[in-house]
Amino acid sequence: MRKVGAIGVLILLGFIFNAVSVFTDSWLVWSYAKIQVTRGIVPYSSSEPTWLAAASWMMFISFGLFFPVILIYLHASHKVYHHGCCHSIRHNFNGISLLCSLIVILQAVAFILMAANASDYYGSLGYSAYFALVSGILTTIAMSLSGHVSRHDCH
Repeated sequence: MRKVGAIGVLILLGFIFNAVSVFTDSWLVWSYAKIQVTRGIVPYSSSEPTWLAAASWMMFISFGLFFPVILIYLHASHKVYHHGCCHSIRHNFNGISLLCSLIVILQAVAFILMAANASDYYGSLGYSAYFALVSGILTTIAMSLSGHVSRHDCH
């Protein structure tokens, strides 16, 4: 079933972009004279502004939520490829859709927090924030496709 394979590819790409965004150090960028300084969300610092701490935790949680999504997807895809898409695995695709929606909400709020406060405290957003945005878009598509498979293909 090609839709199930597409869900897997989207989840994998979303996870990769999320991992890159969390573990690279270019969330916030500002310049002093001709020197460009960047700041990431790792390592976590308790002395950072509260909006940055909240955004950091949201991104850490979204990264962690990808692991159950991947495990549920592996179980569901194994069942689909060996037994077909039957009614009994609908809950797997609904679970993927639910977890993906939680990931997207966390990433979107973290991105909005960063975008709204970056210019006040630092300079601008770096490439890590945009990787998180791409991850959110890919995860939204995976969420929608997973819900579609659950509703229309698993009878």
